[in-house]
Amino acid sequence: MVIGSVAGPDERLLLSGDEAGTAPEDRKFRPDVQGLRAVAVALVVLFHAHVPGLGGGYVGVDVFFVISGFVITGVLLREHASTGSTSILSFYGRRVRRILPAATLVIIASVVASYIVLGPLSGNQTAGDARWASVFLINVHFATNGTNYLSSQLPPSVLQNYWSLAVEEQFYLVYPTIFLVVAAISSHLSLRRRLGVVLGLAVIVSFVASVLQTSNNATAAYFSPLPRVWELALGGVVAISTTHLRRLPALTASVLSWLGLAAVLLAAFVFSSTTPYPGWAVALPVLGTALVIAAGVAAPAHGAERVLGLRPFQWLGLVSYSLYLWHWPVLTLATERRSSGSLPVSDALLWVVLSLMLAILTYLLIENPIRHSALLIGKRWASLALGACLIAASLTVATVELNRHDSGVLATPGLAHLATGDACPTPTQPELQGLMGSGRKADHRILARILLVGDSTACTMLPGLQAIAAPAGVRVENAAIIGCGVVSGQIGPQNVNGSNVNSATRLCQRRASAAEARAQRSGRPNVVLWASTWERSSLVVGNGGHQTVLRQGSPQWYSVLLKRIGQRVQQFTAMGAKVVMLTQPPFTDPGDPSVPTAQDRDFERLNTLLTNFAAHRPNVEVINLASYVCPSGPPCPVLVDDVWVRGDGKHYTTVGSLWVARWLMPQVGIDALDKLTNPLPLMKVVGISNGEVLSGRRGIGTVATFSLGISRVQFQVASGTARAAVIGTAVFTHGFWALSWNTNEVPNGTYVVRSVAYNAAGDRSVSKGVTIRVAN
Repeated sequence: MVIGSVAGPDERLLLSGDEAGTAPEDRKFRPDVQGLRAVAVALVVLFHAHVPGLGGGYVGVDVFFVISGFVITGVLLREHASTGSTSILSFYGRRVRRILPAATLVIIASVVASYIVLGPLSGNQTAGDARWASVFLINVHFATNGTNYLSSQLPPSVLQNYWSLAVEEQFYLVYPTIFLVVAAISSHLSLRRRLGVVLGLAVIVSFVASVLQTSNNATAAYFSPLPRVWELALGGVVAISTTHLRRLPALTASVLSWLGLAAVLLAAFVFSSTTPYPGWAVALPVLGTALVIAAGVAAPAHGAERVLGLRPFQWLGLVSYSLYLWHWPVLTLATERRSSGSLPVSDALLWVVLSLMLAILTYLLIENPIRHSALLIGKRWASLALGACLIAASLTVATVELNRHDSGVLATPGLAHLATGDACPTPTQPELQGLMGSGRKADHRILARILLVGDSTACTMLPGLQAIAAPAGVRVENAAIIGCGVVSGQIGPQNVNGSNVNSATRLCQRRASAAEARAQRSGRPNVVLWASTWERSSLVVGNGGHQTVLRQGSPQWYSVLLKRIGQRVQQFTAMGAKVVMLTQPPFTDPGDPSVPTAQDRDFERLNTLLTNFAAHRPNVEVINLASYVCPSGPPCPVLVDDVWVRGDGKHYTTVGSLWVARWLMPQVGIDALDKLTNPLPLMKVVGISNGEVLSGRRGIGTVATFSLGISRVQFQVASGTARAAVIGTAVFTHGFWALSWNTNEVPNGTYVVRSVAYNAAGDRSVSKGVTIRVAN
């Protein structure tokens, strides 16, 4: 959409062919702004490399936001002044050429590298995030999931740095249209005054939102667009004020520019991960950046540009975008591969050098050639078509990789959307029937009750436990609470982006007690099954200003934890129940399952405590689940008995929960569970459909509700009353059994095709038949 007449574009371009990102009255090229880009990217990169003293280096992102608002407003003003028009298509075409080529390259490289370097668990996480990053919604994804229990337990996303790119693009999605509307309004006020009113309101509303949302939910505020809009809008305010800023006295401009740069650096050195951010604190680097840019309009001879205009700053500013894209995936992949929590600074800086080399190559081979392509510049729709293709490429690679690498579906599918303190969702009847397989269905008589207490790991055990218990007339009551141990209560803080992600555990003790009370309304349990990992953590005791954190393993920690366990066990045994405690297998590192994790010692300490506690208590026993799930000791394997037990290294997959339940339930002390049969799964033929006509060689397959106990799968065909004939034995691949059937081996006619699964004892499970016609 275009408003106004068309004129020559000369005033909009630098000699290099790049667009001039300043207002008409300003210099076409601002060395100080280019130098600020260098400062911004250096702060962010060195902060992520854990260079000592730069605890607030993350403020570099806010510097970028202000610069972006200034540049985009300048581009729009210069275009409007030069041509009398505002072309939305041209604007987005420029954004596509500038942003998407390098961004797409890094997304695809990150996804592929995650699978190669870190394996399928982390690879799937990166591929999932890549789909959000491709459409510039990853900040919304992080803001939503940042408060979720499951996400807070995962390592940082390889593509986490794309959140700021998403915020900018969301601003760009709205801002040009606002500019166009403001420009079209007839008023006695000038375009800049009208735009100033809009931007001023945006600054006020967004800054208030930043303060309020940070106090309520710092993680959401950090990633959300609304609390960040004022930073870009303030850059726009500077751009529309250039006429007045040019008249600043040289001395005043010099002082302001140095004060602004000092404010940015002060924030970088004084802030830390515990600073509530963005909130009020973000005003320091944002206003500092705005001062540097505003004062630079007057081009003072002795301002901060004397430093920012030096060749190293100019050179680094040139590649700052590509360096920002590359550095975080490179550092994160290196850190997760090392599996030690963080890289030594010396090692991290070496990876930064590699990131810089990749950035230079990307700038020379991707960024510049595409941005200056005469074909793309000359045809508006060509750039937009390129953008659509690049987004499609990222989405395709991510989706294909997710489908290729099945890391096991968690037994609680909705776990990713639950928050700490939420009740564990009870499995649906179709889910349980699938896990019961071809065996007996649920016995509606209730011969005994088991009360399951614990956290999300217990929650993902629940489907298998109920599927095994129900046919025997044993009811498993669900009292698991997400992110909450049985007696851990509030655990020690873990600060991420200034927000304590463990703060919600203050609700745990009340929520766990309430869940247990609800579960017992239908009857007293015979057995309480205790499956909880959070007791391994540091504990918070006391209230208000008198709270104290007891470090795990300390004498005070042992004393408090044993007292809490004793009190809760007494409550359970007083009802006549036996308490069965499960030792907990250490988590598997999603980055590298072959490397021990930092929490292995915590799990060993907890398991020893539970074992010693049970040894001196009547009606309390321990079952060593840890040795079954982790038979080789930490590091724990991902596959045990060819079963992918824990899909994310912590929580049980659907088949993993069934695998655990088959082993566990005969040991809990309930007669009805002493002698269990392990039925085969239900089978379903896929790849062909009823009424289909087949000829030549045709691929057919079959899927099962689970794969435990299957020794072989065959396909059979039957015609009329004739006895079924075996087509062949299928091969298991990518989660199903497949066979290439040469239909020329049977006469033309109508047949019923079935799949048959066998176990080692010769028992079998036969699928429903699919009627087809062979016509060769």
